[in-house]
Amino acid sequence: MIRTAMPRTIIKLALSAAVAATLTLSPAQARNDSSGDDSAAIIAALLGLVTLGVILSGDDKPSAGGDHFVHTPMPTFPKPHRPKPPKVSKFHKLPAHCLRTFKTQTGRQKLFARRCLQKNFAFAHELPSTCAKSVVIRNRKGVFVQRHGYRPKCLRARGYRAAQNH
Repeated sequence: MIRTAMPRTIIKLALSAAVAATLTLSPAQARNDSSGDDSAAIIAALLGLVTLGVILSGDDKPSAGGDHFVHTPMPTFPKPHRPKPPKVSKFHKLPAHCLRTFKTQTGRQKLFARRCLQKNFAFAHELPSTCAKSVVIRNRKGVFVQRHGYRPKCLRARGYRAAQNH
């Protein structure tokens, strides 16, 4: 627990005021006679002031005896090693011939075909799943089939580019 000097000073002031008030008021209330001898009250007031001075002049630094709180840091654990794909350039280069145009019921859509990427791109298993998309198309026989791929704009935003075929 970390403590600052301001609350410690306030606590000391309140404690010393309580002790001083107790010491100065108790002899005055205990005295029933009005003989005019105020020596006991003066001694009690001086004792209260001395107590107040001792409390306020206390050392705020922690001592070597360990009577103050000591801050112990939380243990840190090493992060697990995750191998990254080798970077050839600034961008990950996807094979351009995997970019296909699919004719769907809602119009034409361009996608990087998943099966083509799995065959021709070594890190296809690391492509972001948020870019994955499935479309329904008609094949040559007129049957509706589902094709899976990755949206080019989404991949481009994450550092992937289509490599030019030479």
